[in-house]
Amino acid sequence: MFGGKKSAAPQPFDNEGYSHEYEYYAAAYLGINAFNSGVNELARKGWELVNGAMAGTAHYAYMRRPLKKPSND
Repeated sequence: MFGGKKSAAPQPFDNEGYSHEYEYYAAAYLGINAFNSGVNELARKGWELVNGAMAGTAHYAYMRRPLKKPSND
């Protein structure tokens, strides 16, 4: 459609040797004050702000935190 090329078929993903380093969380707040206090509360729990966006009075936060690595003890 619209003269574009078809994309190639998706290739299987090799999971061997791949590990996730972060977990992600998206949060939505109504108003800047709620956004600030919400992001600060999540930061106290170990989350860091990756990206933020605003649409009207709604504010969105994309957060991440490192996954805990299993100990080899």
